[in-house]
Amino acid sequence: MKDRWPLFAMFALFVGVQLVALLLVPFYPSSYQAFPDTDNPANPIIYIILMLAMTGLVLLLIKFSLGKVIKAIFMFAVGVTSLIVLLPLVYLLVPDLAISGLISLLLSIALVTALLLKPEWYVVNTVGFLVGCGAAIILGMSLGILPVLILLVILAVYDAISVYKTKHMITLAEGVVPLRLPVMFVIPKSKGFTMDELDKKPISKEPAEERSAMFMGVGDAVIPSILTVSSFVFLPAYAGSIQNANLLVSLGVVVGSTIGFYFLMRYVLKGNPQAGLPLLNGGAILGFLLSYLLVFQDLSFGINL
Repeated sequence: MKDRWPLFAMFALFVGVQLVALLLVPFYPSSYQAFPDTDNPANPIIYIILMLAMTGLVLLLIKFSLGKVIKAIFMFAVGVTSLIVLLPLVYLLVPDLAISGLISLLLSIALVTALLLKPEWYVVNTVGFLVGCGAAIILGMSLGILPVLILLVILAVYDAISVYKTKHMITLAEGVVPLRLPVMFVIPKSKGFTMDELDKKPISKEPAEERSAMFMGVGDAVIPSILTVSSFVFLPAYAGSIQNANLLVSLGVVVGSTIGFYFLMRYVLKGNPQAGLPLLNGGAILGFLLSYLLVFQDLSFGINL
């Protein structure tokens, strides 16, 4: 009972990233695509190499207790990402590039300032949600169906290895959570919770029933969302007489990842750190495959070779 409302809140954040990204992606121009050839299967490899390089850098900085450097890097990344994410949305309201650019810049500065001056859980979660939606949109519209499927499979395997085998993902989480960075969603279990409580003991060393909050990596919400967005962007809108076929498959991905989330939470409540992506990505992929078969009734799965 104590964990019920935090679970609902975590579920809302998880599904919210997917649905908001799906809702907003039509407003983002094709120039936001990170790769010129969206169907190139090498694209996810490039992404993974960059991710591993960044992970290695952060782990090295944690080892040498250079938390301020980590924070500076992430704050810069948050500022730039927020600016990129906000610009198309602000432009819808203020269709002048110079003015909308200035407004987006000021909003990005405000978000970074809030993280620096008042890094409580609700600020961290708000910024993490915004950045997560933006990342899902940009990656989803940058990677075709096949590259996304490759990415999700590789990241699921990597997540399992990094949590259960090398355990460096746990080290990473324990190193960045006290820095109040928007890389993990923090869901309090009780009123009056403050982020200062996270400084008392490493989260993996504290029994589950004694933890004052629940945690979920922002990446756990973003990665399945890439397939949600990619399905909408790259699949046809019509399948015979069926309208909005791409949207139906995208929603199938949401349903599949939600089922994965349900089973993940059953393990999380047992208290040990869990790799989220094997279940979340697995559910998303199964949801995609089944909904595609039902809607399009062919075995190409929207893959362009």
